[in-house]
Amino acid sequence: MTENPLTQEQLAELNEISQLPIEEQKIKLNAFLQTLTPEQIDFLKKQQTSCLFCQIVNGELPTKKIYEDDSVVAVLDIHPATKGHVLLFPKKHYDLLALVPDVGHLFDVANKISKNVFELTHAEGTNIFVANGSAAGQKVPHVCVHIIPRFTEDKVQLSWKSQIIPEKELDELTSQLREKLTPQTGEKKEEPITVISIKQERRIP
Repeated sequence: MTENPLTQEQLAELNEISQLPIEEQKIKLNAFLQTLTPEQIDFLKKQQTSCLFCQIVNGELPTKKIYEDDSVVAVLDIHPATKGHVLLFPKKHYDLLALVPDVGHLFDVANKISKNVFELTHAEGTNIFVANGSAAGQKVPHVCVHIIPRFTEDKVQLSWKSQIIPEKELDELTSQLREKLTPQTGEKKEEPITVISIKQERRIP
């Protein structure tokens, strides 16, 4: 492994930049690059094919690692939503969740971590979610499961304003999804689901 010529302070700054939205990342990264030596810039150029999480997997960035097995790694987020916020991700690089061949193990580990974080932080609940794609808030193009301990007064906002979707559009989408998801042979079809739209503010517990 090539020795990393970046200082701990520079690595921390680079990590902070990686947490920003894509457009802001570009601006901050350009300014950051101007502070580096030619050797450090050459090192980063060689790392361009390796994303932040891949660098963590390869031991190229300092982390607060809490779990690792043959296929996944979990670290504490250093800029957490709440104390105990965990980032769990596959060791192999996958841009989106749909590309992961076996999500079962990933979420089994997420559930195990959630249980222990809940107990150790004396949380009142947890959020387990994936920001899947930039439009969904994904900042690094590597699948990552967020496990966030929740508290009544934590001020973390994971909410949306409900929309009214025409019944015809809901029926059409229901039929399309049912066709895609219904097993071709051997399993009984589910009964139709009645969808009711309610206009109100909703918050993920």
